[in-house]
Amino acid sequence: MSVRKHVGKLAMALVIVLVAGSSLYAKDSQKMTLASPAMLGNNKFDAGSYKVTWEAGASDSAVTFKQGKKVIATAQGKLVKRDVAYDRNSVVYTQNPDGSRTIQEIRFAGSDQVLVFGDSGGGTESTAGGH
Repeated sequence: MSVRKHVGKLAMALVIVLVAGSSLYAKDSQKMTLASPAMLGNNKFDAGSYKVTWEAGASDSAVTFKQGKKVIATAQGKLVKRDVAYDRNSVVYTQNPDGSRTIQEIRFAGSDQVLVFGDSGGGTESTAGGH
């Protein structure tokens, strides 16, 4: 076999590996809107719209919250599959004694997977707009 054929086969194999590998680390994202301020860990979120991004296919993932191009916060989240697909975007939060809210999970319209933060045991659901 000529060197050219070896190089061609090697190049094709490299393309296949890169395409397959990139899907393992692909990012998934959604938009959400918080109607009122909330906390997640030490991060305070003002009411407003955010782009939420996480690693697709990973059960545990760093979740990034952006407004425009500015990263507002990064938190560790877990993607959990539920028995039902949600009909709207919403945020489940805990109402703290001081009146503040802590984000427990984010649900996205049309999806049966939710992003869970910390111990998501029994929060209050709040409608969060966005697409």
